[in-house]
Amino acid sequence: MKENLKRSMLETVEMHLPELKKIRDYLYENPEVGGTEEKASALLEETLKNHGFLVDSTFHGIPYCFRAVFDSGKPGPSIGLTAEYDALPEIGHGCGHDIIAAAPLGAALALKEALMETGGRVVLFGTPAEECFVSKVQLSQEGAFDEVDVAMTIHPNPVNLSSGKTTALDAWQVEFYGKSAHAGAHPEEGINALDAAVHFYSLIGFEKQYLKDTNIYGVFVDGGEKCSVIPDHASVKYIVRADSVMNIRKIRSLFERCAAAAAGAVGATWKIWNNEPGNMDMVTNDTLSDVFNRHYEALGGGTMPKGKSGGSTDMGDVSHVVPAIHPWIGMGCPQLNLHSREFAEATITPAGDRVLELGAKALALTGLEVLTEPELLENIKKEFEQAKKAWQE
Repeated sequence: MKENLKRSMLETVEMHLPELKKIRDYLYENPEVGGTEEKASALLEETLKNHGFLVDSTFHGIPYCFRAVFDSGKPGPSIGLTAEYDALPEIGHGCGHDIIAAAPLGAALALKEALMETGGRVVLFGTPAEECFVSKVQLSQEGAFDEVDVAMTIHPNPVNLSSGKTTALDAWQVEFYGKSAHAGAHPEEGINALDAAVHFYSLIGFEKQYLKDTNIYGVFVDGGEKCSVIPDHASVKYIVRADSVMNIRKIRSLFERCAAAAAGAVGATWKIWNNEPGNMDMVTNDTLSDVFNRHYEALGGGTMPKGKSGGSTDMGDVSHVVPAIHPWIGMGCPQLNLHSREFAEATITPAGDRVLELGAKALALTGLEVLTEPELLENIKKEFEQAKKAWQE
């Protein structure tokens, strides 16, 4: 039965390829930045409804977020897939989200065809604004992924890379408050908030050289307007990346200590707040990843080397609540960079067609194996529980 189902699922993806390419092309031609994906979400939702999925719009109150489910009505695992469809300002789909929308959709359509024999469900989560509002963070925190046994997606990339570690990211703004005074007439009456901010910036510069596997960069947001007025407010904002969310939390403590010291040196006060959403590090479920890699390589996609991505993704938050994978599917363009117009253009070439097809097929076959191999799912969950214990130590 399983071999027949595999052939049937592959044929289903191939049958729907013209429709999937049309969706990808439409998204490419109509890019919408995070929080404005009205056309993309409407197209995806309508497509899923037409294929018999039940669709919840504005899922968890998030604009352009949706949940689409096909339930066999029989006992079995729940396979979760995530789709992204936001574009980058001025660049368009330079991160390949036009494919990240279409390929998981293709996998969902293929899995639907198998469910009446295997039992179980497939759930496709439409997750907007990965580049800015990181909607999967809120969904993870609010339990949206608790209903699925695994969560999967694919990501186009210049070269193949197995699902692995990504960096945790957070964004903080540090405000300093002093007291205005005329810089010429009564400087002794002022408290210079800019001095506090400069001290802070210098302290972080000294400290960060001792932090392993981190990336910390900041810019001044405010420091006064007139040289004749001692500034009563100054502000610095930072993006902070580290190899784990635990280390991000340690760096936050460092920032607070440095802010208190810098403010205290001049008599100012301070506060620190999240000026942009952050996300956790991706913790790949290797048992699930090995299944995907095996199917992808058997389909002719090439080897999936192990490695570490320097990027961040809100799929990381998903991986902390359910076993998850985020493999990087190579388009054979190592000379290109993600987040570029050139990479966006590559998504609609024959190389992009190949990534779309192989990504959909490999996701579908991976889902089928989870549906039909109880021992595999048991091992996936066992690895996940062991990983959770390590996070909590």
